[in-house]
Amino acid sequence: MNTNTLSPRAADAYQAAVKTQFAALKQINQFEELIARSIRLEDHKGYLLCVSELHADDNIAIARLAKWRREAISFRDSFKPTFDSTRRWLRKLVLDVPDRILFFVLDRHGNAIGHLGFAHAMNDQGLMEVDNVIRGVKDVEPGIMSLSTQALLHWAVQTLSPQGFHLNTLDDNTHAVDFYTRLGFKISEKKPLRSIEEDGVTKLVPQTEDDKNPPDNYVVCMDYIPPASSDDTATGPRLKA
Repeated sequence: MNTNTLSPRAADAYQAAVKTQFAALKQINQFEELIARSIRLEDHKGYLLCVSELHADDNIAIARLAKWRREAISFRDSFKPTFDSTRRWLRKLVLDVPDRILFFVLDRHGNAIGHLGFAHAMNDQGLMEVDNVIRGVKDVEPGIMSLSTQALLHWAVQTLSPQGFHLNTLDDNTHAVDFYTRLGFKISEKKPLRSIEEDGVTKLVPQTEDDKNPPDNYVVCMDYIPPASSDDTATGPRLKA
């Protein structure tokens, strides 16, 4: 991915747009306004609903997030989120972080079936990290996570004009690698990881240069550059569900 630094004026404008747009969505505490500001999925398949201040004291939403996080296979650590730790995570690491945002994926009936978002979006390169893509409810609405990711990327391009997108996943999570490849992401790098035990928690950490043993896993870095001019810029990349 092109990691060239933007001009100071362009970087300031991009970062200001991220800060303003993310804050405006995350501070919403009325359901009607959240619905009005939702991102519609193609073919009336559903919506992306910002996880906002409305959810900070929503015990049902927090319990749902905790359950989905516990069941996710993509996190590097074996730490198991609880209701209380998820509530703290939502406040300190999502709502209070200016360049991070999360959206619930709702089907056309309004049922929450997953979430996805962006992280580390304020930088001098104009890059956005696709973050926390989790399907929480399995075997329903096939293709909706693809549509949701397309819709999120399209919203970001139209609203924030980033230079590109990137993400990290694990090499042994072949489903995720294939999923992002179909969306147009390309593998740019693989970094070796070592599994360690720390405070009773199993973690995958970057393998040091002096560690000559075979890695326990790899983190796969993937990039996507939105087309500068294409019919796809109007609707985002199109996939078969």
